[in-house]
Amino acid sequence: RCCCRRCRGSPHSRVRVLFPNLGAEEDDAPPAASPPAHLSSLARAWATALEVADVDGFATDGFVAWLNTPRARRTAEARGLTLWGPDPLVVREVHDKGFCAHAVARLGLLEPPLQGAITVFDVEDCTVDNLVAATLQQPAWMARDGLVAKARMSTSGRGRLDLRRGITQRAAAKLRRRGGVVVEPWLARIADYSSQWWIDDDGVIRFVGATKATQSFAGMWSGARMWIDADGVPGIPGAVGRDVVDRGQLIVREAANAGLRGPCGVDVFTWTDLDGAVYTRVCELNARMTGGLVAVLLARRLVHDGQVGTGAQVAYADGEVTALSTGNTSLTASPAPSPSTSE
Repeated sequence: RCCCRRCRGSPHSRVRVLFPNLGAEEDDAPPAASPPAHLSSLARAWATALEVADVDGFATDGFVAWLNTPRARRTAEARGLTLWGPDPLVVREVHDKGFCAHAVARLGLLEPPLQGAITVFDVEDCTVDNLVAATLQQPAWMARDGLVAKARMSTSGRGRLDLRRGITQRAAAKLRRRGGVVVEPWLARIADYSSQWWIDDDGVIRFVGATKATQSFAGMWSGARMWIDADGVPGIPGAVGRDVVDRGQLIVREAANAGLRGPCGVDVFTWTDLDGAVYTRVCELNARMTGGLVAVLLARRLVHDGQVGTGAQVAYADGEVTALSTGNTSLTASPAPSPSTSE
């Protein structure tokens, strides 16, 4: 169908076909015919969010996948269409949790207590012996909560193992199939956040918005809250919000330098150590459409329609955005494409 909001489905040269392959980093299979309810609602909200993106200058057309994978490209070609967005090989490189872990260390973003506490295992090194050795080498302060092994290609808290319970040959083999593993301490989380971005074809990075995420104990994303700033952009107020965006931009710049284009998000959380000190952790880069991006774009629509303004608080859950407060609509600037945040 036409992806231009102005022509409301009339004949037009730009056509968009959506391929909602949510979770394809774990299993590059066709989208499920009957996905879980939370994924169905997110996929429906994604279609609406992309119409907002068109208006805000974040346009897509052709065959648009949630995550660009080899199967998505083959499916597009079989339909005589072009896969929109970045090369699946680039996506595979930067979507890998190991990419973010290495970038965090290289950029000096790793918190002091975690220096030397995070190990990235490639496929060939992801063995039972190596994972057991990692648990034996942990600093004493980690003994209470232990270590967690995260599959490098996974999503929503899946593909994760508590190494205190041991590791089997079968589990190690599964981690190898998902690109290896990142081993890190299990931390006492305080709150989860994300920053959402769009990388133009020429590599210019644009900030779309930021959220405070709602997650289950297992790490599955379930919703978000946002506050509307004076420019009409959904975000997180105060020093925490600035820190989330600043850290996210550094990671996105690394991904853009590696060739990533299109939408992406950076997940961050705050945590506390045994003495009560609070730290900020950049945990992953999602080189794809994200639930946070859908939430931000739908919140932008409320701003465009004059339903909320500066200072408003907006919540996303189950495919819908709700204004928890309306703010001051008279003070909100006219909607405009987000400014570039690149150098």
